[in-house]
Amino acid sequence: MGLHKVPGSKSYLADDSGLKDLGTSSAVAAASLAAAQRLAGNAQAVGRGTYEAAPATVTAGWANNRRAGAVVRESRADWRDTRDAILLRVAESMKARGK
Repeated sequence: MGLHKVPGSKSYLADDSGLKDLGTSSAVAAASLAAAQRLAGNAQAVGRGTYEAAPATVTAGWANNRRAGAVVRESRADWRDTRDAILLRVAESMKARGK
């Protein structure tokens, strides 16, 4: 990843191949999964459903390149989690409206 000089000019352009390598690296995959696992653990601690994290491939960038990522999903839903999430969104929107 870096810059390369445009021939015959004083300009430089980004080297996108480095970004692609970064996005497909095992380190980014591990970091994404760790963040997803922490989020699932927090949801599990406060919710009544069952939450899990799993590695996933995502598309990103101008060319929709496939990159490493992760997903958090509710494997066993509980209606109270849905109700509570709606109430939290309403409370947050009311806080923002009061500013």
